[in-house]
Amino acid sequence: MSSGETRGREAAIGERDTSGHDAVPEGALDVAFISAGTICRGWHFPPAREPAHATVLMAHGLGGTIDGGLVDYGRQLSRAGYRVVAFDYRYFGRSDGTPRQLLTVRNQLSDWTTAITFAQRLAPTAPLVLWGTSFSSAHVMNLASRRDDIAAVIAMNPMLDGMTSVLAKLRESGWKSVLKLTAFALQDTLRGLIGSEPKHVPIVGEPGSLAAMTAPDAEDGIRRFAADNFINSMSARMLMTLGMYRPIQRAGRIRCPVLLQLCLRDTVTPTAAAYRTAARLADLATLKTYDAGHFDIYQGAMQDTFSRDQIAFLDHMLKDA
Repeated sequence: MSSGETRGREAAIGERDTSGHDAVPEGALDVAFISAGTICRGWHFPPAREPAHATVLMAHGLGGTIDGGLVDYGRQLSRAGYRVVAFDYRYFGRSDGTPRQLLTVRNQLSDWTTAITFAQRLAPTAPLVLWGTSFSSAHVMNLASRRDDIAAVIAMNPMLDGMTSVLAKLRESGWKSVLKLTAFALQDTLRGLIGSEPKHVPIVGEPGSLAAMTAPDAEDGIRRFAADNFINSMSARMLMTLGMYRPIQRAGRIRCPVLLQLCLRDTVTPTAAAYRTAARLADLATLKTYDAGHFDIYQGAMQDTFSRDQIAFLDHMLKDA
C-alpha cells in the first residue's frame, strides 16, 4: 500500500447529520477521522450556500475543546459561505485516545496534517484556510510554512514564539515556579520514555499556583467559555519543549496571506512575537489589534468583531481563488 493510500484511509471515516443530537450544534454534521490509529472527532458546519468560498479548518488552543468558544466562529463563517471543519485533538474532548490529556506538539501537528487530508476530501477543489487560536495558531503557522496548498491563515491571540512565552512566564511567576514546572515536565518526559502514565499539571490556575497559565485573568477567563467537558489538566512534558517551539522562525517561508488578530491586553501570549512575525511576513500579513484580553474573544461582542474581520479578510483575499 502506498503512503498516499495509507493517509487516505486514515483521513476518511465520514460524517452524518446529527443536528438533533444534544452534543452537536444545530445544523452541524458530526465528523471523524483517524489520526495515528486514533479517532479524532469534530463538527462540520456546511456553508450557507454551495459552492463554498473555501474550507476553514480549525482547532482550539492549549487543552481546549471545540465546544468551548469555537462554535460561534464556525457558525458565522458558515453563514458567510465558508465550509468549516473543527476538531478536537487526540486525547482531548470528544476525540478518542488514552492516556487522556496527553499533549505534545508532535501529536497535535500529526492530527492537523490528517485533518487537512480529511477536509480536502470533503471539498477537493475548494481553497483551504487554516484557523488557529492561541497555541493552535503556532500549529497553523508552522504548517503553512511547510506546505504549498494553504490559501490563507487566520491566527488570533497567537502564540508564535515559545521562547517568548517561557520568558513571559518567568517574569510573571518567578524562578521558583518555573523551576517546579520544569521538574514536573522532566519527570513526565522520563515517564513517557518508559511508557508510564503521564504526570499532569493544571492548564490554568490562580496567580502563584503551579499551572501552565497563571495570569491574573486566566482562571476566570477560561472558565467563562469552557465547555462542560473541559478538564483542567494536561501532561507536563509539553512544557519541556515549549521554548524550542518557535514558528516565528519559519514565518518567512509562508507564501499565503495571514490575518494576525492581536489582543492588546493579552497576559498569556505576548504580542511582541506577533509584531515580529508580521514584519517577516511583510505584504502577506494583515495585522489587526483589539482592546481585549486573551480570553475575551470567545463570546459576546468581541467574538462578533473578530468574526467580522475574519470574514472580511477571507472575502478580500480569496475573491479570485
